[in-house]
Amino acid sequence: MGKGKRFYYDSDEKKKVILYITGIASLCGLIVLIFGLSIYKSKKDATSQIAQMQSATNEIINVESASSSEDKSVNEVIAENSISENTVNETTEKIAIKTDVNETEEPVEEKEEEPEEVVLEFMVPLAGEISKDFSDTNLVYSETLKEWTVHMGIDIKAEKGSAVSASESGTVESIKNDPRYGLTVTIAHANGFKTIYSNLLSAEFVSEGQTVEKGQTIGSVGSSGVFEIADSEHLHFEMTENGNTVNPANYWKN
Repeated sequence: MGKGKRFYYDSDEKKKVILYITGIASLCGLIVLIFGLSIYKSKKDATSQIAQMQSATNEIINVESASSSEDKSVNEVIAENSISENTVNETTEKIAIKTDVNETEEPVEEKEEEPEEVVLEFMVPLAGEISKDFSDTNLVYSETLKEWTVHMGIDIKAEKGSAVSASESGTVESIKNDPRYGLTVTIAHANGFKTIYSNLLSAEFVSEGQTVEKGQTIGSVGSSGVFEIADSEHLHFEMTENGNTVNPANYWKN
């Protein structure tokens, strides 16, 4: 059998072969490097483009949101103005209606409530003889004045110091020394009545503003009235109704 052939290179040829292989390897490495840089650049450009697209999209969204907010604000302002105008119109209509009603309705007169009338039964304030009657038309003779004159009360004769009672319940209006009738107590009653007790000796049993009951002692018989000083001790008793002097005997209940 024949043996295979072996190739033998000299040193120059080996150098050429090594250079050739080295050149091929370098070329391949360069190609790989260029390809890698190309891929990296493409990827970077793609990332940049994506970022720009996202930024542009966000700006569009923000503009649309702002536009919607402005539109909403404008709409709300229009709505509020519309509500205000409606409120003013409604108020004006109500005022007009109320004015029309007031013009057509007649004013209602408030009726004053009249005070309830109290039943009064006046009593004789002192047990004794009537020495002088009431007389507002017929003249009677006055021993003190020595003349004929009217007598606007009733004189009831009694011993000095005899107790004088309230003819009806009421309030002590005044206690004073009258220049003509002497020590005088005035009691105000219901229904516009007043009773006047004059020519008294004392009135220490009551005070002004005090409420007294019917029959309660208010003073004692005396002779303090200068107008009737010549007469014996007695009570000079008068009565008024709404400011007008009346005959007490017409109101006494036995």
